[in-house]
This record gives sequence, structure tokens and C-alpha cells, in this order.
Amino acid sequence: MYLTLIQLHKRDAANKQLRDNYTWHQALWEAFPGRPDDNRDFLFRVDDKHPWFRVFLLSAIRPVPQSWGHWQTKQVAETFLNRRQYAFQLKANPTMRRCHDRRRVGICTEAGLRQWMLRKAEQHGFALDTESLVIGAPIEEIFTRGQQLGKHISVDFKGYLTVTDRNSFKAAFEKGIGPAKAFGFGLLMLQPIA
Repeated sequence: MYLTLIQLHKRDAANKQLRDNYTWHQALWEAFPGRPDDNRDFLFRVDDKHPWFRVFLLSAIRPVPQSWGHWQTKQVAETFLNRRQYAFQLKANPTMRRCHDRRRVGICTEAGLRQWMLRKAEQHGFALDTESLVIGAPIEEIFTRGQQLGKHISVDFKGYLTVTDRNSFKAAFEKGIGPAKAFGFGLLMLQPIA
């Protein structure tokens, strides 16, 4: 896996018309040329660090740096996922299906968000240190796809975790957690704890 950090001034992002997570996804896909019909198999997150955007991009293929922004790529060490404990950060789109119509809707209550994160941890091979878990306020993120407007609920989770199932944990790191991964959600950012 390759982790890329991209820094782009907001003025340059505006000139490139990077206005939402859908347009970011399209721009990042250009870093993987010659694969027009392939699945878009990378994860990313965009952070607003005024006056810059900071983008993290995780991919199985080394991206080709583009003419915009400052790109730094490094290969993720084979041993990186062998630790037992990590500090983590996750920008997610927590959702649930409504019973009456099976439509996916965003979760916005603190209790609902905590349960969602605990469930995802169990599914993905890790246990949360619930005392350290910090849940950010839900934020609506609007995007335009063609002529249609769409909306996601964005929530930042951070804290400490302990790996319980190495294979599931590795899959979560590589494939992401939760829905809307093509829109900048699901990338599990990790920092090993000594």
C-alpha cells in the first residue's frame, strides 16, 4: 500500500474547481492513468487546514503526482499493521437503514454514533478504548454529481484501539470503513502506540 500526502492552497483548489468530495475523487482518479474501466480502489480524506487543503490518499498502486499541489508518497511498511495498539482517526459517513423503506439515512445522535463506531470496530477486528473515544459534531457535506445534489453526514472519530483480529483489521485499513468511500470517507488513519 502507498500513502500519499497532498497539500494544495485553497486558491489553487478553487482554480481547479475542487468544490466538493465528488470533484476531489475525480481529480485523484487522474493519478491512476490507464485504468478507465477499473474499480476506483483508493481511499482518501480531505482536511481543511486554512489556507490549505491537506489530502491523504491510500492506494494499492503508486499514484502519479499531478501538476497541482505538492505530492509526497511513501510505501506503507510491511510491519506497520503488526502492532497491537494504535491511536486512530476516522472520517466516516455513519448511516443506518430505516425499517419501513430500507433507505439509508445519516446518524446524528451521540448515542447512535457511539453504537455505530463500536459495531464497526467489532466487525473490523479491533476494540475501542471507549474512555478515549472522541466523536466530532456531525457536519452536512453537499456535493453535485451531474445535475443532482447529494448530501452526506461527515463525522470525525478519534481515540485508541487494540487489534483483536489481524486479518479483519488489515482489510479495514486497506478497504476502509463504512459507506461513501468514493466521497472521501472510511480511511482509517493510524499511529502505532509503543
